[in-house]
Amino acid sequence: MLDTLALPDTQLELMLGVQPEESLEWQAQRNRHYTGWHDVESTDQLVAIAQSITHENDWFTVQTKDLHGQPSGRYAQAANTGNGYMVEVAQINGQTTHNWRIGLGTAADGAGNKPHKGPKASQILSLAAVMEVLVSWLHGRGLPLGYGAALRIYHSA
Repeated sequence: MLDTLALPDTQLELMLGVQPEESLEWQAQRNRHYTGWHDVESTDQLVAIAQSITHENDWFTVQTKDLHGQPSGRYAQAANTGNGYMVEVAQINGQTTHNWRIGLGTAADGAGNKPHKGPKASQILSLAAVMEVLVSWLHGRGLPLGYGAALRIYHSA
C-alpha cells in the first residue's frame, strides 16, 4: 500500500513563500480579455492567476523576464480545456526549445505533444495539479512525483 504524506498548512505556506531565483513575468487571457505582460511578485500571485482561468480557452503564461529576444530562459503555460487544464513547461537554450506537455503517470510520457492538438486524457489535470506542477517548476525542482511529460523539440533559424 502506498502511504501519502499530508503537509501541514504551515509547510505549504512556506513552500508558496519561496521566491524563484530569476525575474519572471506573466500574461493571461481570461474570458477573452488579454492582460498584457506583468512582473511576477510572488508564487502566491501565480496561484491566484491560475485560479482565475475559469472559462474554457482561458490561459496564462509565466516566463523568464525579458525572454522576448533572449537566447535562453524558461516558460510555463496552462490552459482551461473545459474538462480540466493542460500544462506545458519549456526550457530555451539558444535556437532550441524543449517543451514538455505534462500529465499524470507514465501514460503522459507517450501521449504526444503536437502543436495545435488538444491534450490526451492523461494530460488533463485538475487545478490543484496545475498549481503543484507550476510551483515545483518555478522553484527549479522539476516535476513532482507521479507526473509524466511528452517532449517536443523546436529549432528556430
